[in-house]
Amino acid sequence: MKQILFLQLPLLDNDTAGPRENFPFAALWLSHALSQHPEGEFWEVVPAPSEWDDLDNAHLLEKILASGVEAVAFTLCLWNVERSLRIARLLRNSCPDMYLMAGGPEISEDHPFLLEEPVFNALVTGEGEAVFPEILKGIRTGKMPAYDNVLINDSVRLRKEVPARQGGWKCGSKPPPQIDLASVQVPVESLMECIKTRPSVYIETSRGCPLTCTYCRYHHLQKGVRALPAEAAAQRIQQLRAAGAQEIRFVDPTFNARADFTDLLKRLAEINADRKLGFFAELRADTLTPEQAALMAKVNFLDVEIGVQSTDPKVLRAIRRPANIAQVERGIRLLTGAGVKVTLDLMYGLPEQTLDDVLRSIEWARSLGSDISIQCMQTLLLPGTDLREQAERFGIKAMPLPPYGVFSTSTMSEEDMIRIEVLLHDSPDMPADPVTPRFTGYRLNGLFKEHAGQNRRAVMIRGSDLNARRKEIGRMIERVIADEPDVLWQFVLCLEREEPLGLLEALIKTVKKQPLHLQDRCASAALFGQIASRRIFVRLKKGHTYDAVWRGQVEELLGRHFM
Repeated sequence: MKQILFLQLPLLDNDTAGPRENFPFAALWLSHALSQHPEGEFWEVVPAPSEWDDLDNAHLLEKILASGVEAVAFTLCLWNVERSLRIARLLRNSCPDMYLMAGGPEISEDHPFLLEEPVFNALVTGEGEAVFPEILKGIRTGKMPAYDNVLINDSVRLRKEVPARQGGWKCGSKPPPQIDLASVQVPVESLMECIKTRPSVYIETSRGCPLTCTYCRYHHLQKGVRALPAEAAAQRIQQLRAAGAQEIRFVDPTFNARADFTDLLKRLAEINADRKLGFFAELRADTLTPEQAALMAKVNFLDVEIGVQSTDPKVLRAIRRPANIAQVERGIRLLTGAGVKVTLDLMYGLPEQTLDDVLRSIEWARSLGSDISIQCMQTLLLPGTDLREQAERFGIKAMPLPPYGVFSTSTMSEEDMIRIEVLLHDSPDMPADPVTPRFTGYRLNGLFKEHAGQNRRAVMIRGSDLNARRKEIGRMIERVIADEPDVLWQFVLCLEREEPLGLLEALIKTVKKQPLHLQDRCASAALFGQIASRRIFVRLKKGHTYDAVWRGQVEELLGRHFM
């Protein structure tokens, strides 16, 4: 029996306060699909242990190779595509006969770099449950499926001597079979481990979205909206609750797009009458009724996310969003009036948008009350979207690599974008990118552990005269970043006395010479030219006294260059 490993690399960030989420959605759903298919008798699924989420690339590679699997299926998302590609290259070099495939929201035929090198054997866009078993059958029999959502690259067909060549991707013309949502639901018994180890259980009760927003791919990948009947969805929630789930997060792109939304809420209110379960979802506010808002409060929705993006009708028309802001406001007030917490999403860097529009949209959101949480997010020029095709038309300039953040348009300059990020940073009612509270002190909060092999790691640099070792320390920093470019590094100088600022300036220069990490390309870090992924700290030795002016200069210097 052959073995296949599912690998979904986590989002790496600097937040050490809470648990990290990496729900293995694709692994669970595709494993279940395989178990229902005749091909399932030839394959054993090897789940990636949750502890692997903390490993650096070298140790992760070691674990994968030691598992002895014949195939690896990656889930590619915006936050892990570059790292996944690096891991795939390492696997290809170490084990040329291993079959590497990938699915996930990041895959598209206009992707800026994913299809440029023949690392993966197969890529799948959109729904994978129907085609995944057929790909495994193709691996086993040598005859790959010819579906139009499966890209096959024969130039890496399991033989090292075959030369790599561009343009080797081919897809078939046959549409994949339609998915019956009821048949692909993973049995609750298979979710028990996730329920035990993760604070939230993610579930899907519908696919597709009625909107056609230009910055989103949903309407390309899923035509129309398909939903589990209300009773079937409610029974699933009941089973998860009985299994010990405490929070349910609906991943439906628009939770209230289903025709029987009210019926579902009524059943959930019955099931969760004691309010032991908390619920989270994203929905449209403009179609919400007073009855539905009251039911959502009764069900115990702890947070509802509502995408507004802009209040300017011209901008909303350009991105194909509903433009009736009065209806949107009415729906939001229905929810907050019923006691449901609302997180309201705005965007900046959209087509036709100006700085004044963004500022007006923020003030409008604030006018809805202090209970509203406001998120104002940078527009992303995602692969596979209409907005990416329209970029030239709207004068959009964006990063070529993830997260593909827009940094200027024909109506918003880069200076305008920076002004917005400054506003977000200075506004306590709007969450911005996390920043380091303090870079120097006797005690530093948020430090990573020193454990080797981790993907978030602190390096303690000790000595009585670090300035004399300036070049040695710089070479060490260059070496560890080159060896593990995806790790989030903290270089902590443990000083016994004041060292020259020139030491810090030299080490800052060394860090800034390295290729940017994904974290360094996110919103404010990119716009302000700061580094978020590899930071320098100064830890003072207890019992020693340091000059206050020098301490202030150190804090100002590090705070200027690092997030």
